[in-house]
Amino acid sequence: MAIFQKIAASSFAAVRRTLKRRMLMLTLHEALIRDRDLDIEGRERLYDEARELIHAEWGLGRDPIGRTEVDRVMADLKYRLAKKLDEEALELASDPYGTEFASSHMEDAASAAVDIHLPEERLRIADLLSVFPEQRETKVQKLLDGLGTLWRQNPNEKIVIFATYLGTVDLLAQEIERVYPGQGVVVLRGGDHGAKVAAERRFRLKDGPRVLVCTAAGREGINLQFARILFNFDLPWNPMDMEQRIGRIHRYGQAHTAQVYNLVLSDTIEGRIFLLLDDKLTEIARTLGKVDDQGNIAEDLRSQILGQLSERLNYDRLYQEALSDPELKRTAVELEAALSNAREAREVVFDLFQDLEGFSLDDYKPFSDVSSGMDRLIQFLKIALSDRNWKLTKIDDLTWDLVSADGVRKKRFTLDRETATVNEGVDLLGLDHPIVQEELGRWRSLPPEQLGVALEGTDVGATLLSFWLVEASAGTGEKRVSVQPIAVKSDGTRVPSVERQASQLFDAAARRPILSPDERLSLFASAVEPTLQRELRHKGAARGDGSFSAELIGYVEIA
Repeated sequence: MAIFQKIAASSFAAVRRTLKRRMLMLTLHEALIRDRDLDIEGRERLYDEARELIHAEWGLGRDPIGRTEVDRVMADLKYRLAKKLDEEALELASDPYGTEFASSHMEDAASAAVDIHLPEERLRIADLLSVFPEQRETKVQKLLDGLGTLWRQNPNEKIVIFATYLGTVDLLAQEIERVYPGQGVVVLRGGDHGAKVAAERRFRLKDGPRVLVCTAAGREGINLQFARILFNFDLPWNPMDMEQRIGRIHRYGQAHTAQVYNLVLSDTIEGRIFLLLDDKLTEIARTLGKVDDQGNIAEDLRSQILGQLSERLNYDRLYQEALSDPELKRTAVELEAALSNAREAREVVFDLFQDLEGFSLDDYKPFSDVSSGMDRLIQFLKIALSDRNWKLTKIDDLTWDLVSADGVRKKRFTLDRETATVNEGVDLLGLDHPIVQEELGRWRSLPPEQLGVALEGTDVGATLLSFWLVEASAGTGEKRVSVQPIAVKSDGTRVPSVERQASQLFDAAARRPILSPDERLSLFASAVEPTLQRELRHKGAARGDGSFSAELIGYVEIA
């Protein structure tokens, strides 16, 4: 009953679909029992009833093709029942308060869990189906009115709608197509990543569908920042699930203010708890002065409080207990306590990050020129990929092609986020791109003896310049990562001038190694590593109250 209550809070269409399919499964279950008892006549009568239900529910015709498809569906359902493949459904049915992803399977769970059916349940379901209202639900009408208002302002507006149950998703798609023909609707029901990407691509097209209706499967793995409006037709129990939904449109590349509309049924458990939580959050925001000009809760405060709240509150148990607490008295007390703890945790975190004593803007100036960093990334890829006989070819100021040895284009990259957003076949190049990560991993894994080069044509003299990746932790838990150059002559004398001009030295011509492997190893042990430790102690990275690690990432022998 908890499952059915949750489905009914979504839409009549969802609970009607679930009841119809449950009646079909119960009919087949009873037919299998009659077959086991050798009641052939009773079995055939029930099979005929099941065929009629499949014809109606799947919309299959009465022609030979339609009848064949009906038999196929029925055979599949009988197989599930006979082989007891509904164990997953039973497990879900025993825990109706699971994640939003689990909720999206509740319709099948409530349909297939025939081992817990009530006597004469088929008759009771038939009675229920006969009294379902035929008119359009208020919640659906509100959504349609909202879409109409938005499209009167901008007929080309792209809109994302989240619902939990397939019955609701199909209903919304049909109603939108009926009321707004020509606007187009694409549905994302789940499936593999390819199905998600296909739905996203159709929706992204400039002249493509104006509406994307999706289940919880759309919460992750797709980028919809080319749309700016989202409707939550169903409310997930965990507010962080809603934040994940919003993250589909409110992300890098979004050029407009994202608009989110929640459709709340105030006379359901879900709606009342949502409104109660929203009221409490608004009180906290007003107390802290974290509301915008429209009186809405500031976005950063909402995410901080909800993040802390999710660690302190079991939403599944909260909703489960609310079923037996119709006035939500216990629920309100529990929410109040959890929010108080979350607010305190938020203030502690805020105070922690306001400790700016150790902050120095000078530390970040070397990273302020983004263009030079991207140029270095391009140069790295050019050299790294040449080892595979691949080429990185410049198309224009923002676009590059990765071409294989046989002249086939493998990828097209851009350095511009907007270009990547509006063009499907163009990848945004950055440190986290899979090809960059693959090449970085490949070159990082080289053995120490292959991490160096020898250069000539400089006036520095014989010097060993090495580069170290240093990770240092202070006693307070603060961690810093830096690259430390160390340059020493063959007698162990440090050469700071070489360290300062390290980047310019790589333009010099290459030559054969100057030091033998034994000489190089001895110089590292006797001079380079002690010099590195003294430098880190001087900078405070190797004090007694903290720890550090240093990894050799490269060296240059200079003639």
